[in-house]
Amino acid sequence: MSRVRDYLSKLPDCDDALRRLADVLQVPATCRKSACRRTERCRGGYGPPCYFERRKFFADAVLDDMHTYRERWADRRRSIEALFRGEEVMKTDLGR
Repeated sequence: MSRVRDYLSKLPDCDDALRRLADVLQVPATCRKSACRRTERCRGGYGPPCYFERRKFFADAVLDDMHTYRERWADRRRSIEALFRGEEVMKTDLGR
C-alpha cells in the first residue's frame, strides 16, 4: 500500500465524523436506539439517525453550547490524565 493510501485509509469518513460529533454533543443519551444509550456512543449506520432527525439540535449545539462542551471535555481529559499519573479520581470527575 502506498503512503498516500495508508494515510487516506486512516481519515474518518463523513459518517464517522458525524458519529464522533454526536458523542461530543452527548446525543446518545437521548437517542431512540437503546444500543446508543447503553454504550453512551453513537452507533448510527449511514450517518447517525439522530443527525438526520435532529439537524437543528446539532447546529444549535455547535453554535450556542460549544463553550459548555469544551469545558466538559477539558475536565474529562484532565481527569483521565490524572488517572494515568496514578492520582485518585472520583467517578463524578469523569462525567459518569
